[in-house]
Amino acid sequence: MKIFAAILLSSITIVATNVNAADVGVGVKAGTLGYGADFSVTLTKTINARISLTTLSIDSQAETVTVGDASNEGTISATADIDFGSSALLFDWHVFDGTFHLTAGLVKADIGVNFSGSLGDSFTIDGQEVRVSDVSGPITGDVKVSDSYKPYIGLGWGRKSAADSGFSFSAELGAAFVDPEVRLNGTVASSRITQAELDERLDAARNSAKNDLADLKIWPVVSIGVNYAF
Repeated sequence: MKIFAAILLSSITIVATNVNAADVGVGVKAGTLGYGADFSVTLTKTINARISLTTLSIDSQAETVTVGDASNEGTISATADIDFGSSALLFDWHVFDGTFHLTAGLVKADIGVNFSGSLGDSFTIDGQEVRVSDVSGPITGDVKVSDSYKPYIGLGWGRKSAADSGFSFSAELGAAFVDPEVRLNGTVASSRITQAELDERLDAARNSAKNDLADLKIWPVVSIGVNYAF
């Protein structure tokens, strides 16, 4: 997939060096993947190629993370840093040679939560108990929605980069395919269990959390923006 993405990027770069000034467009946008910019070039009369980059950070949010089996759950009172962002290689097909277009390509949804907090209650996971006294210092971890390029499909409205120069508005609705991952880390404090046993139980809690996220296969993409064609 990374090789495919590199080939697409190289193709767009080659095309960009051979188009007229009127065939290039730039834009700014905001949406469910953060805020950022688009750079687009014309490939054919009805197809544009587009590179899209977005970012957004939200720091120091109080979160409560639930861990353990349903019969004996515990909570981690944590402080979380939330990051949104994406990089994408997209193709817009202006089906009727107008503002409406269908979009397909690859997107890396860099959406994650990094957290650090204290265990508030003992919990049981797969029949094995983790007590508050078993853990020294904070439990840390992260949740990542996706860490590689995945397929993207969508539709939107916006003037082609080959259209008359000037400003225009854009809007897009789409779906980015994702594959969530979860990590948990802690340091053992008691002689009741070893570090390896704590790691194993936190691993089981991580797998349980990942299973809870198993239905999250698609990240909805909604954005609006302002573009300028040169």
